Amino acid sequence: MNWYFLRHGQINSNLNKVYSGRSDEPLNATGIEQAGQAAELVSSKSIDRVISSPLARAGQTATIVASENNLKVTFDQAFNEMVFGPWEGLSEARVKQQYPLEWALWSSQPDRLKLKGRETLEQLQARVIAGMRHIEAEAETEGKGQNILVVSHVAVIRVVALYAQGRPLSDYKSIPVDNCQLLPISISDEALYALRTHTNPMMDVPT
Repeated sequence: MNWYFLRHGQINSNLNKVYSGRSDEPLNATGIEQAGQAAELVSSKSIDRVISSPLARAGQTATIVASENNLKVTFDQAFNEMVFGPWEGLSEARVKQQYPLEWALWSSQPDRLKLKGRETLEQLQARVIAGMRHIEAEAETEGKGQNILVVSHVAVIRVVALYAQGRPLSDYKSIPVDNCQLLPISISDEALYALRTHTNPMMDVPT
């Protein structure tokens, strides 16, 4: 199966360096334009299915891309944004001020950060890979298309890219993912099923 991951178009929180998290903030004018440009890029990839995070910014992007390529959009919680817990809605500057120790750890060793109500990178990666496994199994049994476009968020795309490259989650900050950047992701069947996950990885989010 061929996977492509596309980050959603720009929102105002991106400009203001705010953790928008699970909010349903829509695309701004630039984001809508970026989605149209992404639709042209995607047209050369012979995409069979478009799967999106359920959040508005991803859904808008996916709808624009899909409509320009005569495709439909389905939504999957597996590709939803990372749960940022108490950081949701805060700017990076505010987080640094209110959570100086946690911010220092997130900036230097992001895979080690555990915060009440916040998804860890390990949990996020497990959730996303479990979703990919399910889609691959479904495609095999139901004969669905093999070229999949997932419209999602920077955190999701980073942890998938690291997994595909066999790199540790400590390298999380080293992968740049711009708005509406398209990344092909190649994961062997063996690697895709190598990660051990819980039935519901979110059950272990610190509370």
